[in-house]
Amino acid sequence: MKYDFVVIGAGVSGLTSALLLAKSGYHVAIVEKSDQISPLLRGFTRKGVHFDTGFHYTGGLGPGEPLDIIFRYLGLSDHLTTFHFSEQGFDIFRSIKDGFEFQFPTGYELIREKLVAGFPDEAKAVDTYLQMVRTVCASMPYLNIDIDFNETSLLQGLDDRTLQETLDALTANKHLKALLSMHCVLYGVPPGEVSFSQHACIVGNYYQSAMGIRGGGLSLAKAFDVRLKDLGIDVYCGSMVSEILLSPEGAVSGVKLANGTELACSGCMSTIHPVTMLDLLPEETFRSAYSNRLRDLKETLSAYMIYAVSDRAIPFLAGSNLFVFPDVDDLSNMGVRPLEQNLLYLTAAYKGTESEPMGFIGISPASFEQTAAWKNSTTGRRPDDYRVFKDDVITRLKCHIDSYCPELRGTMTYTEASTPLSVRDYNNTPLGGLYGIKHMVGQRNPFPVTKVKGLFLAGQAIVSPGIMGAALSAFISCGNILGHDRLRKELRACS
Repeated sequence: MKYDFVVIGAGVSGLTSALLLAKSGYHVAIVEKSDQISPLLRGFTRKGVHFDTGFHYTGGLGPGEPLDIIFRYLGLSDHLTTFHFSEQGFDIFRSIKDGFEFQFPTGYELIREKLVAGFPDEAKAVDTYLQMVRTVCASMPYLNIDIDFNETSLLQGLDDRTLQETLDALTANKHLKALLSMHCVLYGVPPGEVSFSQHACIVGNYYQSAMGIRGGGLSLAKAFDVRLKDLGIDVYCGSMVSEILLSPEGAVSGVKLANGTELACSGCMSTIHPVTMLDLLPEETFRSAYSNRLRDLKETLSAYMIYAVSDRAIPFLAGSNLFVFPDVDDLSNMGVRPLEQNLLYLTAAYKGTESEPMGFIGISPASFEQTAAWKNSTTGRRPDDYRVFKDDVITRLKCHIDSYCPELRGTMTYTEASTPLSVRDYNNTPLGGLYGIKHMVGQRNPFPVTKVKGLFLAGQAIVSPGIMGAALSAFISCGNILGHDRLRKELRACS
């Protein structure tokens, strides 16, 4: 069968790309090596509690906001029920060393009011920072669909100032700087590496509105399922692409699956890790300088994660997340400190449709090197010494959480855990990057258009991590096929 486009990878970027192309009349197939589309979004259930593995909450999903408009345009919104996180404290910052705690409210005005109340001598710094965030977000073409399109402003046009440099120029108050950079945990790049613009694009949406989806990522995955069927997109699950086929002229002519099946096409959208994409093409396809640049891309931090079922409701995590910092300086060395001294991110897990969580997910940043001794093993086939190591991680994480979160002390009745090896195998990132490839000052991430005719790239490596970043990458990549002016005009009709 001949397709116009074959999309490799059925994560959010691949699914969004497939929907965009099919909506425009193209005959599209999507290939996913897992048994179901969007495996990371689906999570898993233990003891009746559902644990999200790829989605916890998002920004920009309030009425008329960027992600809301995107979901409506894709036809997903009718299948989703959203809810607001706590407007008075959607994220809670807790510094153990000095007993400092702050609840991040929703909305720029409330954020300003609360920050100035907590730091009355820093009003100028607060105002400048918030205005800078708003200015950056307003300058991004798909975050602001009313401005002229400029692809580089969403890709490589970010400034060279790091978040750390920007905050250092605004204030010397370490608590304020920690608060304004705490969301680095959500994309796994320290303040000294990420550009201020990249940080602003991510946090600006959370500042507007922090939202959840009833049923979590699984509900979003099911919404994608419906839309794929509506638009007649062929889905090949449990299939792995082994080769991207090229014509004698060097243009895309199809893809070959591991079972030998060939899918003819004139275009291919690759949403997998760029290094994995390179392995699907003849070595001479790209210049060595380009291939080496992709192979040298740095990945975000990995993590240890614990999934806990509680014997009672956990009301303080209903509509809120908890960021625990043993010390306010912890962001500068995320994942380097011993586990017991490392920061924690805690988010809720629910049983059915109950409004108060009956479990939680605890995430502690880590380096892949901490599990490198078992890097040649695969999920389900780890050696005994790894299992001993993992059991020790679970015990230490439980003690760590009990020590720093008295609200949770003694509530855990069942736990599972994952390590950087698990992240590597489930996220399909060579070094277990929890959020894929870093977006950092000094690193040139790939553009969506390649030198190979008909080969396009999408995914978090292109724009940024998270649901928003993955979806935006699809719009930017498909905009090179469908026309950015047209896509943005149609988006405006949904606003």
